[in-house]
Amino acid sequence: MAGTVCVLLALAAALTGCGSDSGDDTGASASAAPSRSAEPSSASPTPTKPSSSPSPTAVKPLKPSTPAELRACADGSCTVVVTKGTEIPGAAALRAGPFTVSDVGPEGVDLSSVDASGFTSNLLGQRPDQGGPSTVNELSIAVLTIVGDTAKLRLFPAK
Repeated sequence: MAGTVCVLLALAAALTGCGSDSGDDTGASASAAPSRSAEPSSASPTPTKPSSSPSPTAVKPLKPSTPAELRACADGSCTVVVTKGTEIPGAAALRAGPFTVSDVGPEGVDLSSVDASGFTSNLLGQRPDQGGPSTVNELSIAVLTIVGDTAKLRLFPAK
């Protein structure tokens, strides 16, 4: 019981010291200032900042390419929007494809291809930030952006 009273008295003394704003005691005002200034700044600005955060994260959805737009890839030069299951025609002149999109998501875009000889190529986890396009034979494939379950790809002849 006596220990509890001592703790309460010490707490009361500490709170009284924090309320004091005497210019003579620089140690007390320095320790009191952070606790007073931390309270209003953490309570006031916090509610307003999160309300402005959702705007930048809202990204316009991508509209998947039409079959006609996908057929334009047969020459090895196109930009298309794909989803899981999309088939991209082969570029015979560049000895690549056709490609099937097997997955699109936060981890990247997965593509697979089986050429006429039966050779299988798998491009897994392709991302816009991977450091450059991937190349299959003479065709390069770059992931430009991923939005949800869609991805924008650019196919072009490899240099």
